[in-house]
Amino acid sequence: MHRTTSLINKIEILVDKTENLRSQAQDFRQQGTQLRRKMWYQNMKIKLIVLAIIIALILIIVLSVCHGFSC
Repeated sequence: MHRTTSLINKIEILVDKTENLRSQAQDFRQQGTQLRRKMWYQNMKIKLIVLAIIIALILIIVLSVCHGFSC
């Protein structure tokens, strides 16, 4: 009888640990997704800033070669 009770307690502990691990895995997955999105937006922002700088430099070069808009 005591052995059965002990076994049931161990199973309950194992079930609790499994549920806890599953919850932690879900939280980890959500945080990973959030971090991935944040990094994607940050990377895209940097790319757009670099693109804007390149376009501005090209515009400055064209305007300086053509002495304004009279090419």
